[in-house]
Parts: sequence; structure tokens; C-alpha cells
Amino acid sequence: MSFKIVDTMTTEGVPDTATEHMVSTRDGVQLATDVYLPENATQHSAILVRTPYDKTSRYTALRYEAEYYVSRGFVVVAQDVRGKFNSTGKTIPYAFDVDDAYDTVDWIAKQPWSNGKVGVTGASYYGFTAWAAAASGHPAIKAAVPQVTSVDMGDMHVGSRWRQEVPAVMGMNDLLQIWTNNNGYLAEVDWTSDTPANVIADARSQIGTCISADEKLTRSESQRWYNPYGDRHPYYTTNIPILHWQNWYDPGLCPAGMTDWRHFRSLAALRNLHYLRVGSADHSGFQLEDVGKGEEAWAYTNEDALARRISTECAEVADFFDEHVNGIKPNTPRPRARWHVGHVGWQETEEFPPPSKPRSFYLAAVGGNVNELWDTPATEATKLSWQHDPSNPVPSTVDMEALWYVLASYPDERDLAERPDVLTFRTTPLATDVDFAGQPVLRLHVETSSPSTYLFARVQDVHPDGTTRPISLGRAVLTEETSGDIVLFMDDNAYRLLAGHKLQVQIASSDSPHWGVHPGTTANPWTTTDRQVTTQTLTTGGVVAARLELPVIEANS
Repeated sequence: MSFKIVDTMTTEGVPDTATEHMVSTRDGVQLATDVYLPENATQHSAILVRTPYDKTSRYTALRYEAEYYVSRGFVVVAQDVRGKFNSTGKTIPYAFDVDDAYDTVDWIAKQPWSNGKVGVTGASYYGFTAWAAAASGHPAIKAAVPQVTSVDMGDMHVGSRWRQEVPAVMGMNDLLQIWTNNNGYLAEVDWTSDTPANVIADARSQIGTCISADEKLTRSESQRWYNPYGDRHPYYTTNIPILHWQNWYDPGLCPAGMTDWRHFRSLAALRNLHYLRVGSADHSGFQLEDVGKGEEAWAYTNEDALARRISTECAEVADFFDEHVNGIKPNTPRPRARWHVGHVGWQETEEFPPPSKPRSFYLAAVGGNVNELWDTPATEATKLSWQHDPSNPVPSTVDMEALWYVLASYPDERDLAERPDVLTFRTTPLATDVDFAGQPVLRLHVETSSPSTYLFARVQDVHPDGTTRPISLGRAVLTEETSGDIVLFMDDNAYRLLAGHKLQVQIASSDSPHWGVHPGTTANPWTTTDRQVTTQTLTTGGVVAARLELPVIEANS
């Protein structure tokens, strides 16, 4: 059995502090909507959150966040999206959120407690619903804070352009557990011992048909880009202030979220509507500085940790809405970009990434399991090869669920260096601290024996005792057209490598189960059973001079 139910998540019930309403959409669906009102009966601005994770659950913590926002003078409107928990309609993600957000905001604007101004926010999928609300163009929406999400989250989640992008199995995993019916499921899913299509069939036999998973398989045949916005894509319609909220250790969504930030800052007419806030935290909000504290820092289970998060993070959201929804200017002007450097602290700049000076670390073949990173390239070119066996892929260093709270488990990745299908390159101990911010870049020459393959790369921090921590990941599809000289932009981070530590780069062709396993053929990886071993070759030294370029900065101590 590849799909095993661990728990079924049903609604926890509307709290006494809220009143539930059923908001009608244009096509007659009823959206369950909790309204939290301040004590005074005057008109207020509203904060709208639309979630598929149960508006009353401890997981979303909306009932607790609402207490804070209400104390700041906002009405809080929390809604189960269509097809989830108390809302009616088919359980299908993305397709209806633009129109449903518009209809909900229209309902808010007509309520006696509304002053006609709305801010939208949310995290992960309900960060996407904030983008969908902004895209709807309703005039009552004045600002948005989409958190740990991306504009095109749907393309990764329910689209499948596997010839252009490495398929994200984490997205399919979410579909089965969250988007099968009104309830949610926590399940152990084994993506490694069977084809994804058979895993989906196993889940179907236990909890019913997941429409979105079946549609994803269908889309994998055409590989078309998935756009749930119609002609309202936010890249072309956004005209309100946006606070882009990301966390460096969120490999599922931060990379795409930072792409959004770069896009909007490249537009002269819109760039000054956009602000950035990025923490050294994972998707769940667990922070780098809290590693090792366990449940003491876990907001999902610890009351004090939840209170601390609300008093800091909800305060930032409320401050943004006070400024851009209510027109209350802050005492100190808001920085354009606020971002955290791991092992250092928060920085404020007028742009991100900040000015940097690339520092090159050259990949050098020296034999053995661990090769080296040098300050200068080797004179002679050397070829290093590794095989990709689809039946024995390189394992992800945390399980599928832990991907979303990777710092809470904070994997020690030292064992990867022992695998023959992973190339490892490492510096000697660093003489001084090295601070960087932005995207590390790998410049490589790679050839493959197959028509296509996947390339995965890791940048890591090796501690003096050998503990090996992830810093940045990167992935790409290599084809006959794109292999050869490769420029791989890694995931953003801002981090201090401490003196005495070592910088490490690893290169492989798989990272399973987080990402799809390349079959070694040109067949569809979601459905094929035909698998072949392939060989990849990396050239180091010589005129190729394979290297990692680290965007080194001067950070405040």
C-alpha cells in the first residue's frame, strides 16, 4: 500500500468570538465565512483570509490571529475556500479563487460594519488566494500580504511541464491529502516504490477521486502552462501595494516567490508598490535561530511560541495594512526590503539583492569521495562521472511532510557524500566569515548519455564536527539542447558562513521524493514504468573552469 491514512482532519467548529455566515457566489456556491468584529459598532477596515486548511483549525491559527487584528481595530473575515470544510462546491484548487475572492469582497463592502476597505493576506495556498483577490481587481482591495507563496503556485501544483521544469512531487502529495474532498488527510505516501499514477489510484481506492490529481496527470500529456487568472494575471494587473513575505528555507515556494519580487521590481511603473520581507525561517515559520529548541519554538503546539509569533508577525501585517489600507503613516518610513542574514540578523535596504561582489569557488577533481573547491581553477581539465539509477535515486534528506518545516528537523546531510551518484566538492576551513545574499550561481559543463536528465545541486555549510547543513538548492532539466555549458541559478538565501566552517557543493541527478525521478528515457515521468540507468559527466578545470559564484556582501554584525 503506497497511501496510508494517518489522520482525518475535520472542522474544529466556529469559535464563540466569531459569527459564521454563508456567502453566496455568482454561481450559487455557499462559502463558509467567519466574521470577527471589534467591540465598538463603528465601521472598520477588514482583513480577509481565504484558506483550504479549515478556518477554525489550530494549524491556521486564524482564530488566534483574529484576536490580535481585532485589537488593532480591524474586522477579520476568515473563509473556507470552495469545496473545503464548511463550504460547498467541488473540491478543485485554483480554478475559482479569483471570482470567489471578488464575490466575497463585494459582500464585505456591503456589510454595515465595513468602511469599504479590505486588506488580503494568507500563507501558502491561502497566500495564493491573496494573489487571486488582488488579481480580481475589486476596488475595495487596497493592499495585500501574500506569505510563503507565489503568483504561479498553481502551475507547479496542478500543472506539469515536466520537459521544461523538474516535476514537484510535493505538489501532487498536497493534492491527494488536501484536495480530494471537504476534509483533509494526513497520510504516509510512498512515492518511491511505485509510479505516481499508481499511488494516485491507491489513494482513490481509500478516500475517493481527487479531481485535481487526475487533471494533473492529464495536463502532463499536453504540458501546457496552467494559469488560473484568465486575463487577470497579477504580473499585468497588480495596482495595489504588496508586501512579498518569504522565508529562505522554503524550497517549495520561496524560489518562485523571489521570482515574483524580481519581476515586479523590474517594472518602472509598478516597482514602488512592492515591498519585501524575507526571514531565515522555513515554510512553517520555524526560525534558524530556534534550531534545537524543539517544541518550545513550535507555534503549532506551544502556546507561548504562538503568542510570540502573533505579537511579531501579525504586528508586521497589521502595520502594513494600517499604512496602505487605513492611510496611517508610520513614524519611521518603511524600508523597501527587510531581510534576515542567517547567524547575523535583520537588514534593511532599498533593494534586494543588495550590492555584492561575486566570489568564485572552482570545482577541482582530486579523487576520492570528496573533491575540493579552490580559489583558482585547475590548469588541466578533468572529467568526473556519476550514474543516475531511477530505481535507486538520491534520497531527500527529510521526508515529504518535513519539507515544509525543514528547520524544525534541520537535516544533517553528511551521508550524501558517501554515495557514488553524488559528486561532492569542499573547501578547506574558511579563514574568515563569509556573508552572502542573493542567488549563488553554478557555472558547469555537463554532458549526459540520455536525451534528457535532471540536475540537482546543493550548497551546504560543513561544521567543524562534520555536521552538514543545507543553505541553497538548485534544479534544472537538461536536454540535448540545454546540456553542455550550464548556468544554474540557485535558490536565494542570505547567510553567514562562519570562520572554521567549510563551504560544500554537491551535484546529482535526483532528490526523491521531493522531486520527480527522471526515468532515464523521454517518457512521461508521472506514468511510465520504463526506466534506464544513465551516465552524466562534469568537466572541471581547464577552459571550462566549473565554479560556484557566491554573491558576497558586507553585512552588519
